[in-house]
Order: sequence, then structure tokens, then C-alpha cells
Amino acid sequence: MINCNSMRAAILLSGGLLLAGLFLGGIAITTPLHVPTSYVSLILVLTSGAMLAATFVVAILPGVAQRLDECQH
Repeated sequence: MINCNSMRAAILLSGGLLLAGLFLGGIAITTPLHVPTSYVSLILVLTSGAMLAATFVVAILPGVAQRLDECQH
């Protein structure tokens, strides 16, 4: 069931994945294993964007949107 807490958790997880990807991208520049590290960094950043897009699509569904209107921000 989609509620305020699950939407908040999805947004925070997306932000965490983005930060981890950016941090790992910075590490990829300075390490000798830059190719595998940069691939993992790219996957983390792309997964972050995909999760944020999926969260947006779920949030605009009519039934979910009505439940989310009752959230206290």
C-alpha cells in the first residue's frame, strides 16, 4: 500500500543512491580500478533516476493521489 511513509522512503532512497553514485564516481577517478568503479557509479545514478521517475508516476495515479493529499508535510 502506498502511503506517506513509503513515498518518503522512496524519495530518501533515491537521494541516497544518487549520493552514493556521485561519491563512488569521485572515488573512481582516483583509484586504479576506475572502469569497474565507474560502471557501478553509473548504475547507482541511473537507478536513482529510475526510482524517482517511478515514484512520480505512482504518485500521480488517481487513487494514490487522493491518499497522498491527506499527508501532513
